[in-house]
Amino acid sequence: MSRSQKRVMAICLAAWLGVGLEKAWAQDKPKEPPKVGWFNSADLSLVVTAGNSAAQTWGVTDELKHVWKNARFELEGKVVRSDTSDDRFFMVGPGLEFPVGGAPANPPITLIKPDPTLDVGTYLISTSYERNITPAFFWSTGGSWDRNDDAGILNRYIMHAGVGHKWVDTEQRRFTTSYGISFTDREEEEPDPEKDRRFAGARLGWEYMEKLNEGTTLDHKFATNANLSDPADYSINTTTALTVSVVSHVSLKVSLQWLYEHEPALESDLDVIAFVELINPDTIPGSGDEIFRTLSSGGSKLVLGSADARKDKLDTVFRTALVIKF
Repeated sequence: MSRSQKRVMAICLAAWLGVGLEKAWAQDKPKEPPKVGWFNSADLSLVVTAGNSAAQTWGVTDELKHVWKNARFELEGKVVRSDTSDDRFFMVGPGLEFPVGGAPANPPITLIKPDPTLDVGTYLISTSYERNITPAFFWSTGGSWDRNDDAGILNRYIMHAGVGHKWVDTEQRRFTTSYGISFTDREEEEPDPEKDRRFAGARLGWEYMEKLNEGTTLDHKFATNANLSDPADYSINTTTALTVSVVSHVSLKVSLQWLYEHEPALESDLDVIAFVELINPDTIPGSGDEIFRTLSSGGSKLVLGSADARKDKLDTVFRTALVIKF
């Protein structure tokens, strides 16, 4: 079976399952329609440590949306940063002189505690607009910009447009699927000759919301974007979140996000390191027959050169946050 035939079968299966879901949900749909108007939700999280471990981790997410009777607009901004400090070390005072291969005797030393510097940084701004064609069918358009320092993505812009289906859309439950085309322009930390910087793509996504009870809500979002000229070049962004109400307008939220790049960015000039021990067969120093033998750990460390590698395909972000709705 060819790859295209497999994709057609997968799409047909998804549509068949969706029809089954729609019929099942139609039996218990609440009568009330979704609320209309402006809605805003802000997530705040912060972790700060000091002393033996100096680190600062914080995240901010803001979701603004407006719901009309036959349309909806959404704007989301998200920042996650983690600043950590390097290991402490002693620094020898300046101005000392000592022979090559030796060490100064009892030099003055100072304990250095490096300040926290950026270790992890992800940023996202996205917007979308959808409008009904029929009560269950809609068209949509939107765009996004994101940056992921650890993944080697400096700037990535995506514009998309397409159509979608509302399998259910009530105050209690919402499930939609969307299908469309996209255009991507990305700038990575290291230029990659094996990947297109700009490309037309196909986009698939869904959103699911379920109010489990009066104060608990489950949300799930999924989106994938694939290069039409290179199907192996695709990315996935999926987030699952559980929000529990504490008091009026304030909730606690836990979420798990997966960011997947099937062809991740390049990372260049990685050190090629060998741990070695010195072998002297005739035990005579300087005789010229000394050799190094590599070890799995310990011994002396030698830098033999550099090489390139790809970043990890999957980034995982687990967050707990305080949510303020108004």
